[in-house]
Amino acid sequence: MTDNINMADTDRDLPKHVKNGFMRYRDFKPLTQGGEAILRTCVDENLGRTVVMKTLQPQFQNLETYQKRFLREARVTAQIPHPCTIPVYELSRDSEGNAYFTMKKLRGRDLSDILDRIAENDADTIRKYPIPELLQVLVKCAQCLSFAHNQGVIHRDMKPANIMIGDYGEIMVLDWGLAKVSNLRDDDEVDQLIRSGQQTIPGRLTGRGDVQGTPFYMSPEQAVETGNVDERSDIFNMGVILFEVLTGQSFMSGRNFREIRKKLTDDPPRSPRTAAPERKISHQLNAICVKAIQVNPDDRYQKMALFEQDLRAALSGQHVSVCPESAMGKLLKSGNQQIISPVAILWMLVGALLVVAAQLLFFALF
Repeated sequence: MTDNINMADTDRDLPKHVKNGFMRYRDFKPLTQGGEAILRTCVDENLGRTVVMKTLQPQFQNLETYQKRFLREARVTAQIPHPCTIPVYELSRDSEGNAYFTMKKLRGRDLSDILDRIAENDADTIRKYPIPELLQVLVKCAQCLSFAHNQGVIHRDMKPANIMIGDYGEIMVLDWGLAKVSNLRDDDEVDQLIRSGQQTIPGRLTGRGDVQGTPFYMSPEQAVETGNVDERSDIFNMGVILFEVLTGQSFMSGRNFREIRKKLTDDPPRSPRTAAPERKISHQLNAICVKAIQVNPDDRYQKMALFEQDLRAALSGQHVSVCPESAMGKLLKSGNQQIISPVAILWMLVGALLVVAAQLLFFALF
C-alpha cells in the first residue's frame, strides 16, 4: 500500500541550519537482511520522503573485497541513468564511519519469488504474471543491460532475484555490486570471490533446487579461472532466466561449485522444448533461448540488443533471426514490402479449390 503524501511533508519550512549527510535521516526501520548487507527504511527530513539505506553487515565492514563491491554497486547504479535502474540518492558514511548509500524505496516482487509461486500453482500469481507478461519483463531488462553495455558496464550477476517487478509495472535491474566496468582486470578481488563459489545468496527453495545463488546462473566463462568475461556473459545469464520462465524449471543444479562448473563447461545447451514438452513452447522462443545459452561465447548472440530484438519479434509474431524463415513467410514479404497480400493468396486458394471441384463434378457426370 502506498503512503499518502500530505501537506505537512511538502509545505513545512526548511530550517536555516539544514541537516546534511547521515544526520538528515530518522525513523529507521528494518526492511530486509541479506548475506552481506542490511537494508533499512528511513525518512529523509529535508525532502520528507521515505528512502532505503543500505549498509554492509558488521562482519564485512572492514573487509576490502566487500567494501569494494559495496561502493561499486552504489556508483555503478548511480552512473547508469536508465528507467530500469534504481535511483541512488546519496553515498556517504554514518556516525561510526561505515559506508552507506540511500536509494528509492521499491514496492513489488522479485522475479525469483514470482517463479516460486508459479511453481507452487498459486492462482493469483499465475493470473497476474502470465508468460507473455514475464517475457515483456525480460525485454525491458535486456534493454537496460544493452544500455549498460554501451556505457562499458557488464552486470555479471543477472538472476531472477535481481529483477524487481513493481506494483505499477516498474521493472528494476538490481545489485550491480559484481559489475565489471571498463578497464577492470578479470582477476580482481571481486572476480575471485565469484569464481570461488562462495558468493551465494539465499533464494528459491520450493522444489527448484536447494539454495540458489550466483553459481547457478553464472556463464561458463565466469566459472573458469582464466575466463575473460564480456557482455556475452550477461546474454548467457538472460538465456538462463528465459529458460526458467519458459519451462518452470531450474536451469542448473549441483551439489557443489565444482559439479556446477563441470556441467556449465561440458554439457550441451538445454532445450526448453525438450525440458518441458507439455508447455508447447514455440520454436522461436526455444531457438532464442538455445542461442543465448551456448557454451562458447562466439556461438551466442554477440550483442544484447540482438537478443532483445529477437525476443520482441517472437512476442509480436514476427520473424526472429535465429529461426529459418518459411517459404510462405518469404513469399509474403521482400524486405519490408509485401509481394502479395494475404487476402489475394486466400482468393487464389479458393479459386484453385473451385477448379478442382469443377473437374471432379465433370468426371462424375460424364
